[in-house]
Amino acid sequence: MPGRTEEYEVLLDFTNDTHDPATVQLLRDYGRTTNAIVLLHPGESITLVLDAGAIYRYALKTRSKVANVTARSWRDVNCTLSQLFPGVWPPSPNPPWRPVNGITVDHLWKDMRFCMWDES
Repeated sequence: MPGRTEEYEVLLDFTNDTHDPATVQLLRDYGRTTNAIVLLHPGESITLVLDAGAIYRYALKTRSKVANVTARSWRDVNCTLSQLFPGVWPPSPNPPWRPVNGITVDHLWKDMRFCMWDES
């Protein structure tokens, strides 16, 4: 007899543990719209509510470094931004790699564009 399955939610927490501001954005919107960007100052975090087992793709940027990540988890995940960006550039070994259970870095690249935020 098959077991009963229920859908449930998991929490994905991104924490900016770097010395620079960082952004989190849905990957499909990266470079297209600035309406759905979250700016994280050093020490700040954002918690996203995800459907367990569903696949989500994000672009996380600090300075000119961008990490395209895939998130798929069945439990709560805490991820610091420093885990996504290697200390040596260009990165070695090349992605993909899994710095945190449920998070995969698919692509690391540089984006020399920048934005200015007006916090007023």
